[in-house]
Amino acid sequence: MKAALHPLQIFAFVFLIIIISGCWKEYSIEDHAAKGTLKDSSGICFPQTLHGTFYNGITPGTDTSFITILVNVTKVGSYSISTDTQNGFGFSNSGTFTSVGINTIDLKPIGTPVEHVPTHFKISFDTSVCSLTVNVHDSATLHQNTPQDSLPAYNWQFTDSKRGQTYKGIFENNYILKLGPLTVLVLSTRDAQGPGDSTFTMNISFPTGSITPGTYSTDDPPNGIVFRTFSEPCGNCAGGGLIPISAGATVIIKVTDYDPSTRIVKGLFSGTTIDWVNEIAPIKNGVFTALIQ
Repeated sequence: MKAALHPLQIFAFVFLIIIISGCWKEYSIEDHAAKGTLKDSSGICFPQTLHGTFYNGITPGTDTSFITILVNVTKVGSYSISTDTQNGFGFSNSGTFTSVGINTIDLKPIGTPVEHVPTHFKISFDTSVCSLTVNVHDSATLHQNTPQDSLPAYNWQFTDSKRGQTYKGIFENNYILKLGPLTVLVLSTRDAQGPGDSTFTMNISFPTGSITPGTYSTDDPPNGIVFRTFSEPCGNCAGGGLIPISAGATVIIKVTDYDPSTRIVKGLFSGTTIDWVNEIAPIKNGVFTALIQ
């Protein structure tokens, strides 16, 4: 038979439970969460600043396309501020507020816009909610000022937006490669020969078995682009590269025309890629024409 607990033992046990419960409460996640609001004292949402331009089908770069918001922090601590997901993308950021009062943070984009329409979001923090509208533009208009028809025959050109540098060259070795059911169009220059020279290769796969105008993404292997100047140490250089899907960078290639009688193909490309220092490199105004051998 077990001996009954002494009243003092029962009291000590209950007291220990109370102390442990108090410690749990003291170090709970909720107690370390920041508090505050996205609104001023009149209940009006603070102004937001939209950076960059958003296009359907093109993943926005986190360094160039984001939203700056103001937060009136009333209690320091960890925070997580995000929008809902609409039209295939949204915005989010997390960290720690170390001072009360007005704090500025940047909400980074997540996902890829689907349609070129005004997209409405709700930003939430603590108990406050504010609205935000992002105009998603038609990616087809990216190239209206640099149509491929303005290029000399069999040329390519694009601008590295990050560095403000425009590259151009000639596609000299162009052919069709069969990979199972896929027809892969390979467009390439010769290797860089010296300072100021560059190498550029583009792969576009056509599931139909024939070259078909349409939009193609580097997120779908074996599609891809590789760009390298003579002085750069690797293949993932500004404006191109074999882009891992996990990198969050995507180049959209749009084949606009193919004439089987002349075997000339034309197209456009823009988006984001990874440069030689493993940073997002936005590119724009990419155009090409090529003669398939």
